[in-house]
Amino acid sequence: MLVIIGAGGHGAEVAAYAQDMGLPLAGAFDDGKAAGPWHVTTLLGRLDSLADFCAGHAQVEYITAFGSNSTRRLMVRRIEEMKITNLSPAVLRHSTSWAGASVTVGAGTLLAPNTLATTRARIGAHCILNVKASVSHDCIVEDYCNINPAATLCGDVHLGEGCYVGAGAVVIEKRTIGAWTVVGAGAVVTQDLPPGVTAVGVPARIIKRQGVPQQP
Repeated sequence: MLVIIGAGGHGAEVAAYAQDMGLPLAGAFDDGKAAGPWHVTTLLGRLDSLADFCAGHAQVEYITAFGSNSTRRLMVRRIEEMKITNLSPAVLRHSTSWAGASVTVGAGTLLAPNTLATTRARIGAHCILNVKASVSHDCIVEDYCNINPAATLCGDVHLGEGCYVGAGAVVIEKRTIGAWTVVGAGAVVTQDLPPGVTAVGVPARIIKRQGVPQQP
């Protein structure tokens, strides 16, 4: 049985994917919305009611559905602190996604429709590979990254924890992007980027140094 954590726009997408794949979706938990019918499923309540829900089922899997990497990390920490023994993070891999030989995908990660991971790539935990995102050979994507629609990582790219790669952006081969860095939509990264910055344009230039968020 699958539950979604977060009932915003991305949560609605994840619910639609689960329905399309015929997964046993019980519903979603969201602190900001009342329980009741929602989208293609049901809002089950606030996150603090998750433990009671799990107590009534043999095994439950969850996936966090927030576009914000820091929010996704915070939700995972909250869930882990509950120490629910029959709850585990799910890998949600749409039937139209494709992952080649020696690709590993961490727990809690979403591979959305038409995503591609070619070979010998490592995708961390609780990541989002959004629609038509492409990850080429030997890439390393650390935990809590978000690769937005139609973004491309060329070969041997390393994304640090919490990186956000905007829609249609391209990171050329053998580049390293530091933890919690944001690459703007449509940018082309031709040089390594340090942690905690925002870079935009072609070629990508640093326009902001927001720093790295503290651990929740």
